[in-house]
Amino acid sequence: MIRGRRWALVAWCWLAVEATALAQSPFNEKASLRDNLSALLQAKKAATIVLKNGTSYRAKIGAVGEHSVVLIEPHEKEFYDVLVAIDEIAAVEARARDK
Repeated sequence: MIRGRRWALVAWCWLAVEATALAQSPFNEKASLRDNLSALLQAKKAATIVLKNGTSYRAKIGAVGEHSVVLIEPHEKEFYDVLVAIDEIAAVEARARDK
């Protein structure tokens, strides 16, 4: 009986941690790529933008337009900005959790 309660407590804690981890994701799978980029802009989160040609940029989102996104202060090129066509983006990576 105690073993069953202990198992239930462990399972409940695991589910609570998993739900919290999922709730912290900066992405919304039901939204468009443009909307997800806008959410990163509002959250002031840095992101890695991976293009279809394999080039990637680690930068802050500066602005999101209808067809392009402005990346500011890209890693190792802090004095530059990058204008990327949203149609050319293959993936977006953003830190979701600290631990």
